Amino acid sequence: MFSLQTGGTPVPPEINRIGVATYSIPAMIRNVILDWSGTLADDLSAVLTATNAIFREFGRKEFTRDEFRQHFRLPFSGFYAEFLPEASSEGLEALYERFFLGLQDDIPLLPGALEFLEHCRATGRRTFLLSTIKASHFDEQAGRLGVKRFFEHCYVEIMDKREKIREILAVHGLDPQETMFVGDMVHDIETARHGGVLDVAVLTGFDPVGKLLVAQPTVVMRDMAALRRML
Repeated sequence: MFSLQTGGTPVPPEINRIGVATYSIPAMIRNVILDWSGTLADDLSAVLTATNAIFREFGRKEFTRDEFRQHFRLPFSGFYAEFLPEASSEGLEALYERFFLGLQDDIPLLPGALEFLEHCRATGRRTFLLSTIKASHFDEQAGRLGVKRFFEHCYVEIMDKREKIREILAVHGLDPQETMFVGDMVHDIETARHGGVLDVAVLTGFDPVGKLLVAQPTVVMRDMAALRRML
């Protein structure tokens, strides 16, 4: 099943070719698990800048924004194994930390993200974070942006979210039929399905729409503002 809500904005050509269906998030959804990067936080440019600095360090060609969105994937170890196989995980982590330092100071929330979190709180929905972001980076960004208070629990530095989602459901007593996972990447769609929860893809982040459609997401939303209107 594929459904789209665009919030009145133009429909991307890739979606328009397969048609557009309306969709309402089931009223039974009481639990919301959210990705961070590209879903709530607009950090694509910062991540791309840091990644290209790593590739320059190894004398490699930099990625354009479109190239990066097409090739980057989670778990990101697979991305680096393909494009920078000579680099060690420890070396990559040290380089990324060095090049990312300072870039995150200006990372903003994506449009509608704060309002979505406020809506979840106002309607009594339990909200969790599931992300690969480093704990220190999340603490700095979420603290500066004032949104840590909205999450019942934050799961960060999770390299493969598929391996964590069932544990989250079990530990917090979440009914999969009452839960959705919202993210911007194919890995997020796969994670939601692994946990048996509703998968919702947003078009504000790392994976372009054509890449997302290959994974056949159940629901696609233009952004968090559009998703809020469906809850």
